Amino acid sequence: MTAPTKDEQVVDLRWRGLKLLQNRRLFGFTGDSLALARFVGARPGCQSIGDLGSGSGGLLLLLWALNPQAQCCGLELLPANVRLAEHSLRLNAHLPELPLHCRFLQGDWRTPWLYFAPQSFDLLVSNPPYWPAASGRHSPTLERAAARNELFGTLAELIANACWLLKPNGRLALVLPWQRRRETERLLEANGLQVIRWQQQQKRLLIEAAQPAD
Repeated sequence: MTAPTKDEQVVDLRWRGLKLLQNRRLFGFTGDSLALARFVGARPGCQSIGDLGSGSGGLLLLLWALNPQAQCCGLELLPANVRLAEHSLRLNAHLPELPLHCRFLQGDWRTPWLYFAPQSFDLLVSNPPYWPAASGRHSPTLERAAARNELFGTLAELIANACWLLKPNGRLALVLPWQRRRETERLLEANGLQVIRWQQQQKRLLIEAAQPAD
């Protein structure tokens, strides 16, 4: 792999010695993704994990570190983020099993049928944009604006398409602002998902819901 450019930096994720390539011009890895990875934890029976809106890939890498038996796939709309995630796979050459278990696709989670079969995942995670498109000021940088505001899909669309992707009894775990707790619970219930647990960490909501078994 070539050396990072002046706008790039390598972040030490620490778990299993994982390294993550970041670009200072883009929205990078945050404590939200770390909190969600810890919230999800190890799932010994989990064989397939998906990250909807996987960004530069940090959350999916951490989940693989906790669940090395699982096949992990990140779906990300913005090509610049996908390139960073793919570079990070090559950056971790000390873990030759990593690229056998993790991959990143450039695509839109609003049209999951273009990339996956229905009921493809035991576990789905997402650190989606925090606010609706009309909320607050937007960053002049598209990638940063899209990470904060729902420019490319709403929370309702995310949850509905996650249901299509989940296996019976599959789980969906999200991190969102605490202020959106009631909205999130309502949307989960409307899509037939049952809230299993949630945590409040300061202004952060961590929530997990289950798809009913057939």
